[in-house]
Amino acid sequence: MGLRRTPLFINLKELPPEGEEFNYSAQSGELTPVLKNLLGTNDFEVKFKITPMGNTFDLKGNITSAMNMQCSLCTIDFQHPVDLKLHELLVINKPLSKGDQQIRANHAHEWESQGPDYILLDSPTFDVATYVHEMVALTEPIKPLGKPDCDVNCDNLAAFKSSIKALEDDGFTKANPFKVLEKIKLKG
Repeated sequence: MGLRRTPLFINLKELPPEGEEFNYSAQSGELTPVLKNLLGTNDFEVKFKITPMGNTFDLKGNITSAMNMQCSLCTIDFQHPVDLKLHELLVINKPLSKGDQQIRANHAHEWESQGPDYILLDSPTFDVATYVHEMVALTEPIKPLGKPDCDVNCDNLAAFKSSIKALEDDGFTKANPFKVLEKIKLKG
């Protein structure tokens, strides 16, 4: 089945048995406000297909874009590529009642990084914007590096350190906030 629409909320119970494809991009604009804080003005493309499988729904697709980042070592600006493969099982699970508990042991699928993961939904409505935002946010590196081989010997880092040293030599030193404590006299 071809592209029909690009809703932000998908009623999973209304999907045809063969599934349905959904496409979102910066040009179509549905997800642009939601992804602005992560992707800025960079182009993005989100494509996925949701196929019913009994009471579970199989989501397969990908997200491509780039994030504007700053190297954690040398502070150069660069674009971190986002190329994320999606494979999720969407399971509609009624919310727990008062006093109910859910205990979950490790499952075999958690040991494999290639297989699908699952998402428990309280209702048959799938929130596309929240899902895509969280998936893109998870790709953001904790310590971004401008180049794959970036380390303490980076040319940009050396230039950055020399410019800081030049500022310190010119008298622009950071004031010590604890210097004031020398003047305080304790009573008693």
